Amino acid sequence: MRKITMRDFRWMGKPQSWEKDYRSVSLTVEPQMQLPEGPLLLAVTDDDFSCNMTLSSDGNGVFSGVCFYHLDTDFIGVGMSAESLEVHVVIGGYRNYCRIPHIADNTPVTWRMNRRGSQLSIGYSRQGESPVNWVGTFTLPGVERSISFGPYFANEGNEEAKASMSALDYRKET
Repeated sequence: MRKITMRDFRWMGKPQSWEKDYRSVSLTVEPQMQLPEGPLLLAVTDDDFSCNMTLSSDGNGVFSGVCFYHLDTDFIGVGMSAESLEVHVVIGGYRNYCRIPHIADNTPVTWRMNRRGSQLSIGYSRQGESPVNWVGTFTLPGVERSISFGPYFANEGNEEAKASMSALDYRKET
């Protein structure tokens, strides 16, 4: 498969207000939106790959993160807000959710996604940090041939919030 670019990403759970070009995406995240119903921007690949993307969001309870998505019943998402890190693991429709207090400012976060067959790894680093903080390596059933992946945005609050994606770097692994 060819190299994934910003043009390859398609909305699932399209936001009401957004702008997308070949370099970045900016959007408004509606109140009370959660993964997977909220804005989810996905590309599909059959390659083993490494991908970095920079995400940001504003407001308390507003999460930006990344997701490996196979079906509505099988996905993994890891996101961060100013006050916590969240991990969603859904397999066969059974949901496991974890929220970890994590005080941070709203500076952009660079997310790292790796795929090696059915092994899916997610990590992050803040601006100015060089090592990746790996959250975990996961497996999902049925992803040996291809996988959808990309950023998601969630908003627990009662007001709209701004979020963005930029600096996409996709590398096919051999």
